[in-house]
Amino acid sequence: MNRTLKRVLGLAGSAVLGLAGAVTFASAAQAHHPEITGNAVCIDGSWNVTWDVALVGPVDGKITDINPTEPAIDGTLQEGATGKNFTGTQIYPGTATEASINVSAVWYEGERNEISDSRDGHVVFQGTCAETPEEPTPEVSANAMSDCFGLYVVVGNNTEALAEITITPSAGEAVTVTPEVGEPYEQYFPVEDTEAGLTVTVTTEEGEVGVFTWNTEELNCDWGFVYDTCDGLEFELTIPENGEETTFTFTTSNGGEPIVVVVAPGTTETVVIPAVDNAEFSVHYVISTQKDEYEGEIPWVPCDEETPSESPSPKPELPKTGSSLSIMIGSAAALIVAAGVIFFLMRRRRAAQDW
Repeated sequence: MNRTLKRVLGLAGSAVLGLAGAVTFASAAQAHHPEITGNAVCIDGSWNVTWDVALVGPVDGKITDINPTEPAIDGTLQEGATGKNFTGTQIYPGTATEASINVSAVWYEGERNEISDSRDGHVVFQGTCAETPEEPTPEVSANAMSDCFGLYVVVGNNTEALAEITITPSAGEAVTVTPEVGEPYEQYFPVEDTEAGLTVTVTTEEGEVGVFTWNTEELNCDWGFVYDTCDGLEFELTIPENGEETTFTFTTSNGGEPIVVVVAPGTTETVVIPAVDNAEFSVHYVISTQKDEYEGEIPWVPCDEETPSESPSPKPELPKTGSSLSIMIGSAAALIVAAGVIFFLMRRRRAAQDW
């Protein structure tokens, strides 16, 4: 073999060794690499992304870097962890559309043989993940106040989830309403029998809201009577001996001059206000003492000639009092209503033949 042939064979041998080394290196890199799988699930308005990472290789690998680490990763997928399989979860906002991650790892085979590799993981979110708003639940409030004639009830809906509210008196017809938010419903229930009293129960489909009882223990209802006769209204005004001088002013809706009566303690005065042409009318009254002033209104309607009644006929509206005795009721609407002293104990309708 001549020198030229030896030189050619030597170069060919070097090329073969180099090619073998390249094949060996590529085979090691192929056998050592991270394998990443991502899965996204919408939970409570957020995307929960779970990364499953396998460090593929004949020996355990070590995770050297993870990017990004925000959102925070919860699980075994952590920098510095050693092994073959790892899991980590990241939570993305519901408005996000995708998530990506890069994991780098290293394997040690022998004392000096170190192999490293890194791979990317990517997942695209499918659909939307908006947080479902909580459905509002009905919230009903109710309150009541007694006067000398009956019970004044206020109910209301406090949320957009409106509820049907039933108000049932112990005597009389029940009322069912569905008030709008901020628009409380008000109803006055007169007492038909003072001995039997009156209770009003407020309920919804959810159950009982409250039971309210007519109570006049804290009221002064000893100032007289008003009789609803078939000819008009008759006021019998009485001031107890331990009371104070009181001025009563009556103004009718059917015309005429105001009637002013001053009643001294321990005395009784009678005021008769007749109907005009048997037409409906009302009497506005003002009660004045040195300390307070109260007002209210009493309506009158013609008698039913076929069925005259001897039973009491309570006033259908809640009288108003002066500001010194006003109280706040109705938690739903913070409605200011009158509270305090009404001078009528009851109203009675007398038959025409009693006159």
